[in-house]
Amino acid sequence: MSNQTRSKYIFEEAPIPNAVMTLAIPTIITQLINIIYNYADTWYVGRTGSAAMVAALSVCFPIFVILAAIANLFGIGGSSVISRSLGMKKPQRARSVFAFCLYGGIAASILYALIMILFRPQIIMAIGGDKNSYSYIYDYIFWTMILGALPTVGNVLCGHLVRSIGAAREAAIGMSLGGILNIILDPLFMFVLLPAGHEVTGAAIATFLSNSVSLVYFIVFLTRHKDHPVFTLDPRDISFNDHIPQDVLAIGLPAALQTTLAMVSNIFANVLVRSYGSGAVAGMGVAKKINMIAFNTCMGLTQGVLPLLGYNYGSGNYPRLKKAIAFSGSIVFVFGCICTIAFRTFAAPLVRFFINEPESVRYGTMFLGIIAFAAPLAALSYMTNTVFQASGHKVQSFLLSTLRKGFADIPAMFVFRYLIGIEGVVLATPFAEIVSAVLAIILFTGFIRKLDHA
Repeated sequence: MSNQTRSKYIFEEAPIPNAVMTLAIPTIITQLINIIYNYADTWYVGRTGSAAMVAALSVCFPIFVILAAIANLFGIGGSSVISRSLGMKKPQRARSVFAFCLYGGIAASILYALIMILFRPQIIMAIGGDKNSYSYIYDYIFWTMILGALPTVGNVLCGHLVRSIGAAREAAIGMSLGGILNIILDPLFMFVLLPAGHEVTGAAIATFLSNSVSLVYFIVFLTRHKDHPVFTLDPRDISFNDHIPQDVLAIGLPAALQTTLAMVSNIFANVLVRSYGSGAVAGMGVAKKINMIAFNTCMGLTQGVLPLLGYNYGSGNYPRLKKAIAFSGSIVFVFGCICTIAFRTFAAPLVRFFINEPESVRYGTMFLGIIAFAAPLAALSYMTNTVFQASGHKVQSFLLSTLRKGFADIPAMFVFRYLIGIEGVVLATPFAEIVSAVLAIILFTGFIRKLDHA
């Protein structure tokens, strides 16, 4: 069965559980592998016993995530428009969208690298760096966000675009390749090839090389499938007609904004706990990485089913669309509840697995126990927002994207910290998820009513 025939079967005919699992499982696996390689950096650096090194990775993470925001800008926006165009039987428009998103992402990643070159010292101090972690952050930025900007964006972006036509397995191979390679290269560069004291630099080099290999995979894949009606590497396929830029950016901007606001939120959190010492910053970083199991798995499932939702919305098959939403939403919510229970039950040993420095463990255990309550609520928000992204509802997507991270949690951090101290900084996360979940339910109810009357 060809890719085109298989994709059409998945989108139009396969039983909903089969279609969801076919699209979601490869994406979830990719997210889990990416979590593991993020864990690997922290775990290996944690073996040094240096809170400053762990803190350096923690404060770098938010600005590294900006690269994911760029990829989401063109990747999620493009995936939505491509899947809806295919549902409306417009493959040529889908091809033009593919080209626009691919080269738009390349241009944006190069611009980001130039900004980091010009303003690296100022950025380091702004994100929470101090005299102990400055040199580690400086080197990490060079390898992952200057040299590594294009490979990182290209890897994630190509994964979104390839997955948009239903090729979830092929996209997962490319993105997972980088994660697996990173896990292998981390100890090699951190403990064998580079001298002691350069573990953060070793982790950064491993990330750069891994993402570069992943990007090469996608280039080879697209070259071999150049006759596909959607896939293209030819810049001549770029089109600014038929509202393509507007449609892509209308959905991509809220997705990118959500990722960027999450970065800003993490920066505020790091700055607010910095006065408590490197142990608090390191504990915050470890707790957030552990919580990524819940958030990224839910994100993987929802991103995986986005093409299915978009295709059926574009084709007007609303009964199938609603069944896919109900099945996917049930899975992510139950998984979020399981994560809450597990994280609160095993908070201390989970934190100690990454760093065994007493102060970091104390803070990390406390932070994880609080953040854990956010998991099931975040699952609902992710699912609802994906529905709006897939169907092209930009206003609803914008409201959910900005409320979860930015408009609700950042002010809450300051208020709760003033009222109850350092615990208030992380208490803002479940508070923001409650507010976001309430809004999501209200908006989703209106969306379903419109479908019922369509």
